[in-house]
Amino acid sequence: MDTTTLIDSVSALVQPWADLYSNNTTLSTGVIAVHILAMFVGGGMAISADRAILRAKPGTADAVRAVVADLSTTHSIVIASLSVTVLTGLALLASDVGNFAVSRVFWLKMGSFAILLTNGLRMQRGEKNVMTGLDAASIHTIEMQVPFPTKAWGGIRTAAGISLVMWLTIVLLGVVLTNG
Repeated sequence: MDTTTLIDSVSALVQPWADLYSNNTTLSTGVIAVHILAMFVGGGMAISADRAILRAKPGTADAVRAVVADLSTTHSIVIASLSVTVLTGLALLASDVGNFAVSRVFWLKMGSFAILLTNGLRMQRGEKNVMTGLDAASIHTIEMQVPFPTKAWGGIRTAAGISLVMWLTIVLLGVVLTNG
């Protein structure tokens, strides 16, 4: 099956949704609003956390533990927001498969989104490594006020920089996508 046939088949499959979406301004406005609001909440939380990570110095083990513990809470909100973003994004895609499927900007945005998700998984793994290292260090040291630079902390900082760039890229590409 060639690409054109596949796009035509998927378009035909979702045509009832596309018709409903295009003929109901309340529905289409609602889907777009929820999509943007979910990105706003998730992206805002992520960018705030990324900024905190990039500004933080590893310092003591206790300071690192506090920053990493805060990330865990932030990631729960970001993941929930990304789930809503994916669902509404699929609804938007289904509203006009024929145009989105051939749009380079759309695929750049999806690639950026995949990088963002992969990077988030990398950051979560780094968080676990840092916390494991801190837990192991606390067993072997009486005082936790020693400097604690780690390779895992460096990985988290790198991931925070990538996250920041990807969130901004996704928003930029979303704007470009809506304008043409």
